Amino acid sequence: MANLTLDGTNLVSTGKTETSEAPQRTTISSFWGDKFSRAALKSKYEKTGSVTAMEVQSRIKSFGEALSQFRWSDDGFGLNDARLVVNDPFLDNKISSSVTNKDNIARYYRAYSRGFTPHFPNSLDAGTYKFDMSYGAETKNLSVTLEKGMDNDAVLDAVRDVVNQSTLPVQARKISQNVPGANLDDLFGVGSALAFSVNTAYSNNDTSIVGGLDAKNESEINSQLSFSDTSGHLMDHLKLDDTKLPIGTAKIARYDISGTMAGSVSEFLTKGFDANEESSLSVGNHSIGYSLGDETGTINFAVEDGDSWQTVLNTIKNSAAGVSEKITAEVVDAKLPSPVYTGEDYYLIDGKAVTIFAVSPKLGERLVLEPEEGLEVLGLNITSQPGADATMVVNGTSETRAPGEFSLDRGRVTVELEESFGNTLPLRVVDAVTEMEKNIGYFTDSYNDLRKTILPSEDLFREGFADMWREPIEDNRVDYAWMGLREVEKDKVLWFDSDAFYSAVGSEPDKVRDLLDDVEKGLVPLWENVNEDVLKNKVSSYLIPESSLSGAGPAPGPWLPEPSPRTELELEQKRELVDTFDTNMEYDFEQMLGDTGSLVSRKG
Repeated sequence: MANLTLDGTNLVSTGKTETSEAPQRTTISSFWGDKFSRAALKSKYEKTGSVTAMEVQSRIKSFGEALSQFRWSDDGFGLNDARLVVNDPFLDNKISSSVTNKDNIARYYRAYSRGFTPHFPNSLDAGTYKFDMSYGAETKNLSVTLEKGMDNDAVLDAVRDVVNQSTLPVQARKISQNVPGANLDDLFGVGSALAFSVNTAYSNNDTSIVGGLDAKNESEINSQLSFSDTSGHLMDHLKLDDTKLPIGTAKIARYDISGTMAGSVSEFLTKGFDANEESSLSVGNHSIGYSLGDETGTINFAVEDGDSWQTVLNTIKNSAAGVSEKITAEVVDAKLPSPVYTGEDYYLIDGKAVTIFAVSPKLGERLVLEPEEGLEVLGLNITSQPGADATMVVNGTSETRAPGEFSLDRGRVTVELEESFGNTLPLRVVDAVTEMEKNIGYFTDSYNDLRKTILPSEDLFREGFADMWREPIEDNRVDYAWMGLREVEKDKVLWFDSDAFYSAVGSEPDKVRDLLDDVEKGLVPLWENVNEDVLKNKVSSYLIPESSLSGAGPAPGPWLPEPSPRTELELEQKRELVDTFDTNMEYDFEQMLGDTGSLVSRKG
């Protein structure tokens, strides 16, 4: 048996390994095990890292879509009667819809006249009739001149036109029907009748004329449309009847809708100008003619010597905003090319412009501007938006609004048309609690899909990445378990107990709402915030740094440190082996091996 002495240690080739030397081989194996694990992880990272990041990102987006479906009902009724609106997925970004809170329900049609036989001579004397039309805190004094021989339709047309020319958000419409309720469910007059509506898209922006119901006093708040004769008895002749606010929650129903035309307000925008630069308009008085419906006039302004564009634009704005209640103007930020040319393109610099637009236009009203000669430099007609009424077909009946807010179910459901679409698509009003329970199930499944996608590749991500979505549940696990959400299995996926949810909603609905929907601490907003942060930073940024997987290059990152000796024995062993191989490489170890190929220390 051959002997070998290395640094005072007698090594002999033998078939027996002494028990006392096992820890040395174990620590060496642990060290090289880390090296092999590291190599395997590097291979996994290179083969699947980018694909895994893309798949996780897709799961996060799906999770976000599931979360966005969850809404708590705000209709003001108890959860037993609460409702939610559910849009067909293809309606996303085309309409916005909601169930109106019971304290803010406002009918579109407010009053109807009695029915008149069309083309039949009217019974009123010729002359001028005056009446007040009031809505909220405002009253308009209106007058109608009737001529001898006018028939019923002509009288109704005259009243319609004068109402529509007023600045109140009241629209009059003549409707003809042969059977009560044929065109409007609650219009019972047969023949020709006037229907008076209030455009809540405008009125609800004015605190003096907000529609709604005072729940405490069971009376309407500043929303009653009223008419009263001041000279003659025209309103008495029409026999106007107020429509009634609906009683109870919205009906569970389906509405098939198509958006024929999205509405917009008429608007004109000047070109952009350098605010500090001297105006190029000639000194003196200028005018811009305007018309809106039956109203016409001029926007007059003056330019003085040395006026900057900022001064001129402010002058135009002030003149336009003061000339009529039906139009207004604003100075807005704009971009314009600078005089600096790079050889490829001009730089853009900040500038100012003026926008002139209609205020609460009625159906069919369009603002038209006609600048005088010499004002072409303003560019008002180059960027004009002509405006349009909104038209939507609901269950086969075409309705037109200005701008685009439609009331369904007598004001209990509101739909705003944002983008035109041709297909007929469904919108459903459903039981709120049933819908919320279904949506919780959806986002629970989506959460589990995300977690199951991350966990098999968790070693590719920074420490704690998978638990970013667990934290909201972990921080309040008792309350979430009480309302039906709890973690199960070793992977900590979520289990949703719908029976527990119904029990919790029935006993403490406000607590359940806070747990799910509170802006600061609700589960859905917290998860949405995590999703937003991760997607903003990009999922790939949460992968461990590639430098952590290689011994070369930059120092390893903190998420996967370079394997290193962890005990004094390991440190000593490493030092001895390095010194030995550095100074004694002349030994032929193959000649020193026995049958087993083992080297065992026999020191001492």
